[in-house]
Amino acid sequence: MSGGAGAARWLSIHDDLLRGLAHAFSNRVATVAAIAALFDSSRLPDERLLSGLRTDADRLNGLLEQLRQLPRRDDADLEPLMPGDSVGAALALFEHHPESRDVRCTVVAADDVPPVRVDPASLQHALCVALVSAGRVGAGDGRATRAGVRVALSTEGDLVRIAVSTDGSTGEGQPEALALDAEAISWLLARSGGRGYAQSSGCLIELPTLQASRRPR
Repeated sequence: MSGGAGAARWLSIHDDLLRGLAHAFSNRVATVAAIAALFDSSRLPDERLLSGLRTDADRLNGLLEQLRQLPRRDDADLEPLMPGDSVGAALALFEHHPESRDVRCTVVAADDVPPVRVDPASLQHALCVALVSAGRVGAGDGRATRAGVRVALSTEGDLVRIAVSTDGSTGEGQPEALALDAEAISWLLARSGGRGYAQSSGCLIELPTLQASRRPR
């Protein structure tokens, strides 16, 4: 399978995430506009309205930060980071995907998972691909509805492994779709030495540990 197919798969998920974030951003702006319309310039504003504005301003800042994570840069620096931090950021981004509705996500991490050296945005993108993939397997009908997804972090030798799979489901995904998702993950993580692998219930992501990535090749 060509790298172009993997890139196209990511762009499809990217567009879905962008639409979801735009919808969330629009909702927050509408809320701020509604609160602002309640202000009477002749009186001091109600403290509850001010509190609501502060809350929505914080949410808008959060959405803007997630929007900044969507563009992919081939010249982005590779940085040391803890894989669990990227999982948390990816789960927050995945919430805006239209197929994330009713998907329950569980994260299980071994105590000794070491840092990796990776482009943070690319790892978040790869994790989003894996989350969408596993959710669809759990749904069984091509949509990630009422599905459970399990994210398990572990270490095997010089590799950090992130297995994203259905949680408690015996269903299996379509091999062609899973292979395409794995190709997208490999394309996204190529600069970091990472790989994606299709499994019957989702995708496996492997990345060299930070220590292994620093060894001469």
